[in-house]
Amino acid sequence: MEYYFNIQIRKVFVFLICTYFSLSSFFVNAQNTVSPYSIYGPGEIQNKGFSTNQGMGGAGIALKSGSYINNLNPASYVGMDSLRIISEFGIAGKLYNLSSRKSSQGGVTGNLSHIGLGIKYTPWLAGSFGVVPFSTVNYTIVKDSYVGGTEEPFESVYTGSGGISQFYFGNAVRLGKHLSLGANISYMFGSLVQEEQIASTNLVPNITVDRFDYLRSVYFDFGTQIEFNINNKQILAGVTYAPKQDLDSKHVINIYDYSYSLIGADEYSTDYLTIPDIVGVGLGFVKPGTYKAALDYTFQNWSGVDYPMQDDDFEDLHRVIFGMELTPWEQRAVNPFYKNWTYRFGLSYERSYLKLGNSSIDKKALSLGVSIPLPGRISSVNISLNGGVSGTQASNLVKEKFLTLNVGFSLNEMAFIRRKFE
Repeated sequence: MEYYFNIQIRKVFVFLICTYFSLSSFFVNAQNTVSPYSIYGPGEIQNKGFSTNQGMGGAGIALKSGSYINNLNPASYVGMDSLRIISEFGIAGKLYNLSSRKSSQGGVTGNLSHIGLGIKYTPWLAGSFGVVPFSTVNYTIVKDSYVGGTEEPFESVYTGSGGISQFYFGNAVRLGKHLSLGANISYMFGSLVQEEQIASTNLVPNITVDRFDYLRSVYFDFGTQIEFNINNKQILAGVTYAPKQDLDSKHVINIYDYSYSLIGADEYSTDYLTIPDIVGVGLGFVKPGTYKAALDYTFQNWSGVDYPMQDDDFEDLHRVIFGMELTPWEQRAVNPFYKNWTYRFGLSYERSYLKLGNSSIDKKALSLGVSIPLPGRISSVNISLNGGVSGTQASNLVKEKFLTLNVGFSLNEMAFIRRKFE
């Protein structure tokens, strides 16, 4: 007997590759933030994790990929079924309310959240690739200033948009029964755009300044997992690390007068967009077919980066997440529909990398999720709600209340078919 690659899977494989690249521009322009804090650094950095992890609050550094891809740790890829190709894609919608002590506003945003594909090449080697958002920018800020050396006021309106997307390709290898190692190499691309409109006064003309950062750079991250089986239960630990990396970009400045005629321009290469050292550690406890529990901690060394005119606004980021997945009933064809579902929840706390004045920008969230098997029961649709609060109204800052709906699909296809000879 021998195994051969399913012809239909070849078609799916080629189709997904084409889809990834055709949607690249969509990811660059997709927005799922309206936070004024996205003016800082590379924008609002998006947490990793596909729809399954999102139902657990974003936890899973120690958990293996199984019937889904766990992109929180590249070492997890070796947990995939060796007979399947797994494709993941998802969408996210966000209901938000921004409020300060003087005003508030609300609205809805949404975008495609991720696309990924995973395959196990051999019993000890597996890989994944896909496109995910790395950071997003979307803000409007009004700032009052004074002409230098005078008491003449003028108003500037800053409008930001864009973001950074990440095309990743990762592989993992199993070493023995307990240890696995993995690494991702990513191509970071996108544009960060800021338009500054200066209202005219007696001393200041009406001008518009457009600033662009066109990003094209490479990024690396690494991971390891260790697993032990005790009394039909799995105890897992995981560690991830991404070293400090400067991202290459082209910085363009265009200046326009009141009639929007170009009166000045400049262009140069830069690497001031810096991502700090990022370390994640996680513990996992699994009883197959019954429950999974995960506890994650992430540290980002933002106090060690150097950004023009923003150094004093950064502090180290700390994030703690606890998540669980429960399968209360054995899955059977005769079960009521809800008994074949998998249920998830998560709690998270994050002290952001921003400290404005004496106030840290904290984020607290609760997640609830469910996985619904599709016909055949090897694929599923994963739905989760994530609600929480970020920021503060102290020191004239902004608080955000949000509710995010994530809908993702984990599609499992038989990649290899056993051929029997009689």
